[in-house]
Amino acid sequence: MKYIFFAFLAATSWLLAEDAPPPTPASSTNSSTTIESDSLDLNLGKKQGKKQGIFRGNVKVDEPRFTMTAKEMTVFFADNDAVESLEAREDVVIKRKDGSSDTSSEKALYDMSVKKLTLLKVTRQPKVVSKDKTVFADKIILYPEEDKMTTEGASRVMLQKAP
Repeated sequence: MKYIFFAFLAATSWLLAEDAPPPTPASSTNSSTTIESDSLDLNLGKKQGKKQGIFRGNVKVDEPRFTMTAKEMTVFFADNDAVESLEAREDVVIKRKDGSSDTSSEKALYDMSVKKLTLLKVTRQPKVVSKDKTVFADKIILYPEEDKMTTEGASRVMLQKAP
């Protein structure tokens, strides 16, 4: 059975903003995000620990500016039920809908409070592919609101000639 989870995550429009044009009026009016998965365990009760949702199997996030797929994702919620952070695991692929970049990683963390996306190596390096470069590193940190990317550990950049 497919589970669909709706959340208003206007703050996630940051994802992979490098080389991206400003949002179109259509995407800025529809700021909802849909998460689909084969199963969902949801804990929104304060007495049971940190509020979270664990999505398992064929996880797909559809957002106005990107899609993300993974085998599993945990979404952490604040006391007011706003999304604080998320952790995507296994075969994480993020594709910008404008086609400006694709990312792949075994694990991705997003901290909403500091607007930082971290792609992590488990057994292979994550990568970010754009029209003119491909970046590989043990850890890739994206600060999309600042159009900034940093890497940690073994890193390599392959530059491609523009067509």
